[in-house]
Amino acid sequence: MLSLIDELEDLLGRAIRVPASSKILIDETAIRRIIDDMRAAAPDEVRLGQRIASERERILADARAQARRMLEEAQAQLNSRLDEQGMVQAARQRAREIQGDAERNAVALRADANQYVIGQLNTLETRLQRLLREAQAGQRALNQDLAQQSEEGGQS
Repeated sequence: MLSLIDELEDLLGRAIRVPASSKILIDETAIRRIIDDMRAAAPDEVRLGQRIASERERILADARAQARRMLEEAQAQLNSRLDEQGMVQAARQRAREIQGDAERNAVALRADANQYVIGQLNTLETRLQRLLREAQAGQRALNQDLAQQSEEGGQS
């Protein structure tokens, strides 16, 4: 997508300036080709967003699995210390601590994953908005050139 923007900028840089005005003449075929290429590339940006969402789900699943493993470890520790009453109570307390730690870790991982996805989606949104503004500006310039050419043609 960025290479298409660079290509559009190059095309604008090579445009012919209309004397005594801020207007330029641009190869309409080249502009339309770049716009078509941009439209074709936009689904890639959407796929990137989907890939980011999938990665978020994978991270959350990993966090849940880690929490389960930690709980299983706590249960195993508890079972191995059942021979003394004091140790049983200590093991139960430790299991609760581990479970609490696991839940806090899962919440933190989920929050981090959400922040990452939000950041990536914000970046994607910014890119798409910039591309839209640039495409609209190109369209306006072309429409102005067409209107000016029509006026010049009608005055002849």
